[in-house]
Amino acid sequence: MKTPDTYSYPARLAARLIDIPSVTGSEAAMLLSLEEQCEQMGLITEREQVSRDRWNLYAGWQTHTDVLFCTHVDTVPPFFPARFEGEILYGRGACDTKGIIAAMLVAGGRLIESGYDPAFLFVVGEETDSIGAQTAARGERSADFIIVGEPTDNMLASGHKGVLSYTLSTEGIAVHSAYPERGISAIHALLDLLSDIRYTDWGSSPLLGSATTNIGLIEGGVAMNTLAPNASATVVHRIVDDTESRKAQLLHLIDGRASVRFQSISEPQILTTVTGFPTKPVSFGTDIPYLSSMGNCLLFGPGSIHDAHREDEKIRISEIEYAVDAFVSLYHALRKK
Repeated sequence: MKTPDTYSYPARLAARLIDIPSVTGSEAAMLLSLEEQCEQMGLITEREQVSRDRWNLYAGWQTHTDVLFCTHVDTVPPFFPARFEGEILYGRGACDTKGIIAAMLVAGGRLIESGYDPAFLFVVGEETDSIGAQTAARGERSADFIIVGEPTDNMLASGHKGVLSYTLSTEGIAVHSAYPERGISAIHALLDLLSDIRYTDWGSSPLLGSATTNIGLIEGGVAMNTLAPNASATVVHRIVDDTESRKAQLLHLIDGRASVRFQSISEPQILTTVTGFPTKPVSFGTDIPYLSSMGNCLLFGPGSIHDAHREDEKIRISEIEYAVDAFVSLYHALRKK
């Protein structure tokens, strides 16, 4: 049986990064480690404050660069450490995105050894509100091309869906459930609205497929035998056409039946691809709607999105190693464009 120290350097680096907890909102330790590693590579680093104890990290990039490696450092909860099982690396962030960061850093090191000047941007908050990418986009830095790291099975994404997420809140009148005619159930009202939302057509696209809807959270009520005085639900749509028109569609559907607080709105993306690299569309959202104002974006990385956010999040070591070579190849291909 292989011991951890017998695995390749990219795999060992990925495991080391996994072992640094960086759940959204608590990314500082991870950023400090990346800052140290980038400086050891000879890169000048700079912090961009996002909020208290949270910042974006720039490395080797001051105003403009030709090709930028970029990904997020935050993970979903809960944290669990790295472990190797044969040729699989497990741990929170294994594929989203610690394995990707490791491959980018190793690729960057190879490029530096060959006399090139790679640049990096590591952002916070992608798993919730993309606050890091939004902050970076308000700056004055730019790039010809930005390789954004997400788990795409080592294929270039030709496009990805947009996001429309929001929280609905309803209010009722609490009375004894034996006399429902004397009150109003906020939960019943919310369920009726959610049913309408679920069975509404939210669009389709030849490239991106059909839009999807997920009701992720529902809260409300005070007791089994009391009509609920309040209720709420959080919903996310993966939009494939025009997000603003779908927002208007939603408001028409709600028609005063609930209050709505929007959380994230981003348009679908048609992405830059490179001849010779396999491509596919993906359904998940990324920081690209904000980063695209800084340069032409590509989406690429090792690992499968189907392994992300799971209790057994994992990535194949061979995928990380393949991604190192792929990132180097993408860098050179984009510099020739």
